[in-house]
Amino acid sequence: MDLLNRIARSWSHRAQVKKNEPDTLIDAGTDLPEFLEHLLPFHEHPRYQALDTDTKMRILSCGWIIYNEKTVAIELDIVSPVCQDILYDNVPGLDNELSKEIVCETLVDEAYHLLLVKNANRITRQRRQLEHIRIPQFALVRQMREEQDRHMPSWAGLLVRLSTAVVSEIFISDYLHQLSEETSIQPLNRATVAAHRHDELAHSKIFSELTRNFYHALGSTQKGFFASMLPKSIHWFADQELDLWLDVLQQLGVPGAQAMVEECRELNRVALDRLDYSGVVKLASEVGILDSAEGHAAFRNARLI
Repeated sequence: MDLLNRIARSWSHRAQVKKNEPDTLIDAGTDLPEFLEHLLPFHEHPRYQALDTDTKMRILSCGWIIYNEKTVAIELDIVSPVCQDILYDNVPGLDNELSKEIVCETLVDEAYHLLLVKNANRITRQRRQLEHIRIPQFALVRQMREEQDRHMPSWAGLLVRLSTAVVSEIFISDYLHQLSEETSIQPLNRATVAAHRHDELAHSKIFSELTRNFYHALGSTQKGFFASMLPKSIHWFADQELDLWLDVLQQLGVPGAQAMVEECRELNRVALDRLDYSGVVKLASEVGILDSAEGHAAFRNARLI
């Protein structure tokens, strides 16, 4: 609890919502792309490489929009509901005032992140004439909800979402780091991601500490279930969202989109190799998950240890 207390006390000084938001005019007139090409799941495919520069730029702009909308999905569909579960005393071991205080601060942070990324996407859509592009549901959210629907006890659905939130909050700092210092993209985009990442560095510590507190308050059956969900959540986060990308590429009218995406399916099966999941494995070890037969088997079968 000492770490949570220190983080809670520092919120008024570190939280980005307490500071000036990025200047939305800092990238006016620049011709830099919105996004990094190597983050596109199909960037090495010959069909993509053969596209003209304007089409590639529009795809990169959609990459930025998708990147931000994934942030929205994580905040609204995963993290915020978990914060509400904690505030409603639905999570064992977290029914104390310190946990609730830091969760309230986290909710304020997340609401501010939504404002940041929605503003960034609005500007991008207007500048690149992409107002018509609609982003389908993310595989991360769909797979989490499908898993919740497979289990009858209410606590099971809560633990599925809690596992997904813990994994997302540990991973998202590295996810954001890829753009937060990147000088080859639009300055506003870099500033937006950097502001978001500043908060998420604290959130990673917060959710790791919350896990340490609630895991030991679970019953043995619940511990085993939560342990089995963590590796699944890692694989969900690693998904490269090829179905979503196919939908967006077709909206853009990109020739050969279907064939290109289908030929990249194999890459999605090894997407886990692109993630540093050592933080989740370390957390699982520290709280004792890997000491249990169920936890060790779940991580071993998922090829995480």
